[in-house]
Amino acid sequence: MEIMAFVGSPRKGSNVDTLVDRVLAGADSSASVEAEKIYLYEADIKNCIGCLACTALKGGQPCPLKDAMPGILARMINADAFIFSTPNYVHSMSAALTNFFCRMQPLIKMDIIRDAQGNITGADATTLISGKRAVAVVSQGDFSPSRSALILRSLESNLRDFKLKAVGEVLSTGNLEKAAVKDKPHDLDLAFAVGARLASK
Repeated sequence: MEIMAFVGSPRKGSNVDTLVDRVLAGADSSASVEAEKIYLYEADIKNCIGCLACTALKGGQPCPLKDAMPGILARMINADAFIFSTPNYVHSMSAALTNFFCRMQPLIKMDIIRDAQGNITGADATTLISGKRAVAVVSQGDFSPSRSALILRSLESNLRDFKLKAVGEVLSTGNLEKAAVKDKPHDLDLAFAVGARLASK
């Protein structure tokens, strides 16, 4: 099973990174896993400029930005499952993960529906990764789980847009220090269990 993990934290060895490793370990306990972990803050991924070239509105043209994204998208098409992870930054996903979802737009294939006057009235959409499995991982410093409600809702919405099958989520709170989650067996066990679920058939 091929799993791609996208780490939306700027710090290696962080709480997010640690949780992602536990998800991968859980997945490996259920299946033979080949994992690729991409640190979004280190990857050659330029910021989306909102030109819409990749959308049906502009004919689905190639993205004008020259970076590593075409190769990443190609590997996503061949992968079986994904992990999307982020720290809580002001009740939002990190900038790197937000940008990554923007740059994933070429995976969406949309047929625009127009009325007799040529006005857009709707669209039929599919994606090149439809039906693949995915989990979300979030770490925050605050002790109240509600502080990540918007992040989890946004992640759920993005997974739905790409027609991914969400099979679980990991939310770890109270991580005020780097790698504090390593001392939280409950959260580590949850991440492991979610990973096992990700890899189960």
